[in-house]
Amino acid sequence: MSFFVDTMRIKVKRSLLMLRRVLALSLLLLLLAPAIAQDMPIEPVVATITADDGVTLVGDFYAHDDNAPTVMLMHMLGSQRSAWLPLIPALLDAGYNVLNVDLRGHGESEGSRDWDAARADIQLWLQWLREQPAVDGEHIAIIGASIGANLALIGCADDEQCVTAIALSPGEDYRGVQPAPALTEGLAERSALLIGSQGDGPAREAMAAFILASRGNIAVRLYDGRAHGTNLFNDKLESVQNAILAWLEEHLVTSESE
Repeated sequence: MSFFVDTMRIKVKRSLLMLRRVLALSLLLLLLAPAIAQDMPIEPVVATITADDGVTLVGDFYAHDDNAPTVMLMHMLGSQRSAWLPLIPALLDAGYNVLNVDLRGHGESEGSRDWDAARADIQLWLQWLREQPAVDGEHIAIIGASIGANLALIGCADDEQCVTAIALSPGEDYRGVQPAPALTEGLAERSALLIGSQGDGPAREAMAAFILASRGNIAVRLYDGRAHGTNLFNDKLESVQNAILAWLEEHLVTSESE
């Protein structure tokens, strides 16, 4: 009986410790978000669209005054659009419009986590972007993290005018979302940058497989450590940010001048 009670006490203590860590992390994010938001060179407009099944989808749109190239951002499973806040100021300073969306079933977007529907949602967002006066509809890139990385590759492949995709920690199969056909077919004449960590085995192995199978202009950038998706921003923000900006400069901006 004493052993059972002691075991239960240990489990309760562990649960309380985990809860405290989660609460501390949540508080830190709440404290950091306003500070990051204050550094934004452009204030966002909240954008909403209605999906084919009636679900309301929500995103933040940061727009320059002129006809600018545009980047669309898609977060990880269980995350929300605020995960991209560390990257957005650099994108805006470089002259890009930014559409930062909550995937369906995440953040402020309604609905359940339906990944087939999420794929269709991307095309609706791209259509919405091309209706905006500030957007150069022929120069759009999609950036995603984890399952959002897979969706970014697929979404760009599905849209003939999407110029390039950047995928942070893509996988061969996240919840049935498989980007390999996008790399071998839809993006065969276009480009994609795959970013990940040496210690993130599944993503690293997936990127190696994608490079071997792809036919387009596909590049890989690996960092040390095990960080996954937008968690790469925790201690490698400047390096990842520079890699993303250099890729966009070469593949999105250069295509604009051709």
